[in-house]
Amino acid sequence: MKKTLYIIILAAVMCLPGCNKQGPASFKGHYSFKTGGSIDVTGKLFQVKVDTVKIDTIVHTVGIGSLTLFRDSTFNYHTKNDTIASRDTVVVRHLGTESGQMHILTKEGDEMILTMNITAGDPVVIPAKASGSDITLGKTRRFLQVHTGSGLLTRQMELSVSGTGKRYDNMVLLDLVYEGEYHEDGFDGVVTASRVNCIATENE
Repeated sequence: MKKTLYIIILAAVMCLPGCNKQGPASFKGHYSFKTGGSIDVTGKLFQVKVDTVKIDTIVHTVGIGSLTLFRDSTFNYHTKNDTIASRDTVVVRHLGTESGQMHILTKEGDEMILTMNITAGDPVVIPAKASGSDITLGKTRRFLQVHTGSGLLTRQMELSVSGTGKRYDNMVLLDLVYEGEYHEDGFDGVVTASRVNCIATENE
């Protein structure tokens, strides 16, 4: 009886490293994901300065002899538009919310591939590496929708994405980092900070 109990305990101890998945094995799988957040853009805000100058005055006089019956003046103006750039300005731009299916596939060693099949959007393929319960995403360029400063209008931007993440139970939480140049009407800059989260839940 004691021998049998000893064998069971020994088998359980030997199983621990394999049963507690780490690295690529813990991330490999199929997930449903959703992303959202914002970026900070630092750049020049272009403004139009309007200068209106009175250039001449024309006086109209109506009279009889030396008697003035009516006098009227007409003014001519010249308007000049100058485009000027203000000092560096930081603006916050919100990203369009994305959702869809994510697949994390293993390659060799700690190398992996993360694919994002975005609903009504372009697919994204990102190289990744896993160590323990951590995953690191390689930098990849992609297109995404960004809400501009004009109400609900969005514009498609090409930025690079990278990031890090952790595995928690049946979820992978990613902290995404976006970088690159940013352009919209009246404003040009570069992305200097990002607060973008991706929550991926493993499909049952």
